[in-house]
Amino acid sequence: MKRALIAFTAALLMGATNAAPVEITLARFFGSCDAEFGQVTDPAQVSSECGIITVLTNKFNAREAGRIRVNTQIVEHAAYYPQLGARIVGGDLPTISIMHASVLGDFAKRDLLQPLDGALDAADFTPHARNGVTLGGHVLALPYDSHAMLWHINLGLMKQAGLVDKQGHAKLPTSPDELLAQARAFKRATGKPYFVWLTLNDPSFFARSVLGFVHQQGGSLFPKTDQAIDLGTPEVKAAVAFMRTVYAEGLSTRHMDYSAALQAFMAGAGGVMPNGTWLLGQLNDRATQPGNPLSRAYEAQPEPALYGKPATWADSHVWVMLRNPKQTAAERDAALRFLHFLNDESLAWARTGQLPARQSAVDSAAFRALAQRASLGPVAQFGTGLPTTVARQARVMGLLGDTVSAVVVSGEPLEATLAKGQQRINRLLERESRFLGSNKR
Repeated sequence: MKRALIAFTAALLMGATNAAPVEITLARFFGSCDAEFGQVTDPAQVSSECGIITVLTNKFNAREAGRIRVNTQIVEHAAYYPQLGARIVGGDLPTISIMHASVLGDFAKRDLLQPLDGALDAADFTPHARNGVTLGGHVLALPYDSHAMLWHINLGLMKQAGLVDKQGHAKLPTSPDELLAQARAFKRATGKPYFVWLTLNDPSFFARSVLGFVHQQGGSLFPKTDQAIDLGTPEVKAAVAFMRTVYAEGLSTRHMDYSAALQAFMAGAGGVMPNGTWLLGQLNDRATQPGNPLSRAYEAQPEPALYGKPATWADSHVWVMLRNPKQTAAERDAALRFLHFLNDESLAWARTGQLPARQSAVDSAAFRALAQRASLGPVAQFGTGLPTTVARQARVMGLLGDTVSAVVVSGEPLEATLAKGQQRINRLLERESRFLGSNKR
């Protein structure tokens, strides 16, 4: 790979000065913010996802002016994958595309991705990032981050409940029973629920929580095959029953969607909000502002290992190159050069709140110096998701979340509801397997 880049650079320097730059396209979500950051090339000036990727693209284009030009194609998040699928069918392929590691298998099974073996330094990927982009022994994408569930904590309320140690950090439970005891004591002391939960219109919260709890017990939602989920294991039943107890005892908020839960946590409605790494920037900013419940009273910690083994749900944003018979060698080399640039800028992307996909970046003093990051490095080691070969993961997680919500929130019988949910998910996976079988290249 290094020899190819050297040759590519030499060719550019030896007589290509008058040639038009090689143009490549970058398909992504993260929103549009050119009006604000279209002329900015210093990522230290921004912290949002849209801002960082926009500024990094600007920086690369400025550095490679006259040689390479990256043209960004922005799609709204909800429409991104359907539109990408339509573009593949129509042969209108972007050079580089953003994806989630959780959907990578769906594209890999259709042989739509260019392998990147040897083109990337996979040895420096974190365990979670490496697992997410490696299928069938091949590296199929550049992982850009790990985004995971954390515990966002109101230290003011924790102190009021006597749940802060001498160093001023929250005392985290080490078992379900200890958590319930702390949550009950917290409610007695503050009059508020321990948890701020997303219980309305957001099945991903329940699915991600149960997945983490199951892996903490050494279990798996797919213990035998990636073609069939098993919701009848002792690990699944224990996780769902525990969440049902928390909710039934009023130890969590109720009837809140994503926005309402976030606003409630910032307003001091509870002690702990389990939610993603992507909120670090927003909540840190809130904590620096005087006159609100989080002022100098906020911290983020990895989800505690309630069942002995550290594990938490995590996914990754990844960059892929679709198979394209029309792509030229110059376009591929230019794309790889941009991917290497993005990989080198891992710490800039970490300013968004996501964890770097490079272990060297996670271990760096610069990363640990970012607000709330010093304790979060281990998440890149024990973050976990569904097996990479499980199809239609977003739909699987949605159905799983609906199933768990029916037990926890609606009070449906545990075993019968889990069995019904298992049947629905496995029917989906069977249909997907038949579809793949009839559409192999």
